[in-house]
Amino acid sequence: MIRVYCGFQDPGEDDLYWLRYVDGSPLADVAEQLGVREGDRVLLYEDDFDCEVEATVHFGRTDPIFVGRKVCARPDWTTKKWIR
Repeated sequence: MIRVYCGFQDPGEDDLYWLRYVDGSPLADVAEQLGVREGDRVLLYEDDFDCEVEATVHFGRTDPIFVGRKVCARPDWTTKKWIR
């Protein structure tokens, strides 16, 4: 499962979180290359929260703050694991 950096402090509507980076590259830029598609599962993490959680990926979402291609995910909080 691909591990994706996510800002848990910035939830959008419907408990969607904007996805950021995979190995330093924006997920939106490398999703096709990695084979990530709508509805796929990824593992979200953020160092400040010391946890990771499985989530379902969604493409093409809009938000007035973000510009460009939108990729977000809805966490399944029942899968949350503490990593430290």
